[in-house]
Amino acid sequence: MKAMALSQNLLTFPFYIPRTFRLFRNWPEYLVNYALRRKKAAEYHLRDGYRIVDGTGTLAGTLAVVFIRREYGTFRDSRTIVDIGANMGSFAIYAAGACPNARILCFEPHSENFQFLRRNISINSLDQRITAFQCAVASTSGQRTFGLGQSPTHSLVGAETGVSETVRCTTLAEIFSNHGLETIDFLKINCEGAEYEILESCTPEDFKRIANIRLEYHDLDGAKKDGRWISRYLESQGYRIQRFTRYIEKSGLFKESGFIWASRTAA
Repeated sequence: MKAMALSQNLLTFPFYIPRTFRLFRNWPEYLVNYALRRKKAAEYHLRDGYRIVDGTGTLAGTLAVVFIRREYGTFRDSRTIVDIGANMGSFAIYAAGACPNARILCFEPHSENFQFLRRNISINSLDQRITAFQCAVASTSGQRTFGLGQSPTHSLVGAETGVSETVRCTTLAEIFSNHGLETIDFLKINCEGAEYEILESCTPEDFKRIANIRLEYHDLDGAKKDGRWISRYLESQGYRIQRFTRYIEKSGLFKESGFIWASRTAA
């Protein structure tokens, strides 16, 4: 029997079991799938009535990040939320519950994830509040090669499997203009390394229209960019860093990742 290395998150997960019980109706199934890293299709039922279909058996970890560890925090009263790297919709469902009056725009390029994103929006009757777009967000619009890794580590900057597909890209500037947005109250980013080009392509005027940014960063050793670089960059654009966390990756495309919360300082 092959030994399974325990991650830092798996070792600390027992502390979150009470919260897991409070969140999920079918919490035994969720805990088994998370602890054993079972790649088994499932449907998770939240106690607030929402359902999340995991069509590929890869969502247990993402649900832990969003709902249980709350790596994107708790927030209310946001009216415009943009979700870059929406995957199958875990964060969008979470945001819909937290902000019942919000308009949520989701961007997900991977075709299989996008199908389940649309399904999760539909089964929760959120079509009037959440709009999904099958495209990546990058520094320029057009078509790009999208590397397919072990879900959810699909990325514009490559993948360990060497398998790829061609995807359509948009930019934050186009999101503002194409969807008539004056401001973005909450920008969530989890795009496996493309966060650097997205942020660098924003103008100072773009940043002034984004109140809060919460993102998962991934180190890019070749470019000497990591979470501290992003923190300094956002501070130079007028943000205050509220939270910075760091995780060492033992496998996969990136050696380090973590989460950053940034908010605009008073003018």
